[in-house]
Amino acid sequence: MSGTVIAQVGNRQLGNRISDRYQVLERLGRGASGEVYRVEDEHLHTEVALKLFKPTPGQAATWDEAQVLKHLQSQYLLGVYNADIAGGTDIRYLTMPVMHGDLESAAAPFGVAAAKAVHWGQQLGYGLERIHAAGLLHRDVKPGNAFVDTSGDVLLGDLGLAARMDAAGRAAMAGTFATVAPEVLNTGMCSVASDVYSLAATVFYLLSGQYPNGPLSLGQAARRDRVLNDQFDKLRNVAPHISQSLGSVVERGLSKDPAARPSSAHDFANQLAQCSHHRRPWRRTATHDGHDQCFEGGAAGAAREVSVCALRDIRGRSSIEVRHATGRRMRQREKSGLRPDQVPAALRSLFRGL
Repeated sequence: MSGTVIAQVGNRQLGNRISDRYQVLERLGRGASGEVYRVEDEHLHTEVALKLFKPTPGQAATWDEAQVLKHLQSQYLLGVYNADIAGGTDIRYLTMPVMHGDLESAAAPFGVAAAKAVHWGQQLGYGLERIHAAGLLHRDVKPGNAFVDTSGDVLLGDLGLAARMDAAGRAAMAGTFATVAPEVLNTGMCSVASDVYSLAATVFYLLSGQYPNGPLSLGQAARRDRVLNDQFDKLRNVAPHISQSLGSVVERGLSKDPAARPSSAHDFANQLAQCSHHRRPWRRTATHDGHDQCFEGGAAGAAREVSVCALRDIRGRSSIEVRHATGRRMRQREKSGLRPDQVPAALRSLFRGL
């Protein structure tokens, strides 16, 4: 098509053109406010990401997100190139840099290395602090709204739900059940503290591949019920290979009491930076046949790579196997006869010693 867009958002085909300028190459994703495409800007002969907003019945179209992104230009926030209306329609769009995926995809299914999660968490914290300093709340911090650029750094984006704080530092509730703070559902209000909670929940996901209120596969209704019923997983039970200091920082960010959380996104980011780590770079991996959990530890000095696996026998008892990269068993470090609830602590102890 030339000079027009299909009336239904989300129905664009490869080769369609928007505003006689942008040729659609592929759809990158869908959000609450619209869809994002990789397009070729035929005027500048370059590829950009184009966010096509979904019209909201009964609500006046605004350029709030474009204005916020332009005003808040930062090395930690996704920028905006252009804001316009698609030719022959009333559908608005933004153009932005093409990013290399979001953190929800990058950390699936078992999370990323702790050092990378900390680095990305810091960058998100500094970006979120920039938003708060401008008197705004993001209200939807989550892995799917954080994007990896060509250098491997992360930018916080999708400010479609951003809102200005009132005199009390609050705004009406918004967000995603996977990362929303409990008090948002209970009081109907967001705050800096609830944004910090969502940031901590995002780092929890980066370290483990799941959210504090359950795995990625959990449905929205079930996730909402878990939040309302105060049912949350402990990070070091889900990801026992994480150091105690790192686990403690993330858990503070997830405190049920907003006053117990770090006072700002910047403070949370700085606390992440001060965390200690195990001497080995551990990561969770796909499980071997018959195993419940499997981990790999990189080389540390003269010590070679090692793998740790938890498995369960037919009686329901668990054991832990440790193997060198050569395949040699370290029998002196194996544990057996464990109840399932004892496994996380046993793994944590093992990771400290290896």
